[in-house]
Amino acid sequence: MKRTLFILIVLLLSVGILWGMKRNSPVVQTAHVSEDTPDVPQPVITKESFSIEEGETFASVMERMGYGYADMQEVLDAGKGIYDFTQIVLGKNFVIRKKDGVFDAIVYDINSEEQAVITKDSTGAFVVTKQDIPYDITEKEVHGVIDSSLFLAGNQAGLDDRTILELADIFTWEIDFATVIQKGDSFSLVYEERTRDGQRGPSGRIFAATFVNQGKEYTAVRFEDPDGGIGYYTKEGDSLQKPFLKAPLKFSRISSGYSTARFHPVIGRTTTHLAIDYAAPIGTPIMATGDGTVIRASWNGGYGNFIAIRHNDTWDTHYAHLSKYAVKAGNKVSQGDIIGYVGSTGWSTGPHVHYEMVKNGVKVNPLTVELPAGDPIKDEWRSSFEEQKKKYIDFFGDR
Repeated sequence: MKRTLFILIVLLLSVGILWGMKRNSPVVQTAHVSEDTPDVPQPVITKESFSIEEGETFASVMERMGYGYADMQEVLDAGKGIYDFTQIVLGKNFVIRKKDGVFDAIVYDINSEEQAVITKDSTGAFVVTKQDIPYDITEKEVHGVIDSSLFLAGNQAGLDDRTILELADIFTWEIDFATVIQKGDSFSLVYEERTRDGQRGPSGRIFAATFVNQGKEYTAVRFEDPDGGIGYYTKEGDSLQKPFLKAPLKFSRISSGYSTARFHPVIGRTTTHLAIDYAAPIGTPIMATGDGTVIRASWNGGYGNFIAIRHNDTWDTHYAHLSKYAVKAGNKVSQGDIIGYVGSTGWSTGPHVHYEMVKNGVKVNPLTVELPAGDPIKDEWRSSFEEQKKKYIDFFGDR
């Protein structure tokens, strides 16, 4: 009787084990869950925000959140090499996140892309990590027509300032946004719209764009190459990045053009003006238009505060009338680096930067000279580029 009972128990256990194995098999995992299956309860997440007020320190914010000095010191120690909480910014928020009423994390946005997250490990000790902000992302296509300015047209199309500046940066080697933008110019782009907790956040990457300037269309496709490099290319695969920017200022106006016979307002006679003058407020940052070495950064007579950059054996660029310098002779600079600031030193009647391009020792017109082209996509990357571009073929197909 006992043996029979034992065998019966073994058989029942075997059936149970086999049934359990069958339930965990891949076939069962793909089966539809019955509507009668009860839903797994989701945790209730609550958030409480603490804004950093004027005169506050990390210690005082921690105290308002219910933590003592020892806790504050522990968080500071845990954050070493990750984020220094003594550098918190007025007006930003600490957010305490709880799940079902139990502490989960304290979150602080470092910038628009990263956040410092304070959690606790299994022993209850504080742990600090740096994480990407978890935005909800959707791709959005927008179009705009310029009436008075690119910024106004972009804002009217729903773009934030950051995306408008990025759009200008993409085409900065093709279009001089300081001088040639006209009423009726238009743009279109596909970009990331990001939201967080139902609120719109800063926009993300631009994937594809077109810009029509004075009737000429320019195109751009974002491409991340197999080596991790990121750049923008025409839809034909030519890099938009060229050895020289169109202008040394992002946004300004031409106050004096290139001329072999211009009346000089300071010396009172006609002379050559083999440069472009870009008017802008004093203190406006001036960019190096190409990679190179600063060969001079000093006073230069009528030029006032003056910078000369040697780019290669062929090209030099000059920047004059600066209010102050950001580089010294001998410094290596990259395209787009800030080298100085707009001023009105030397023979100048108002704040501007006097910009010269020198080719083989001869001053040339920066607006009309034919500049070196960008590199085409590498042959070994062509198929990857075409694959990424294919996502936006409809976007370009209408243009």
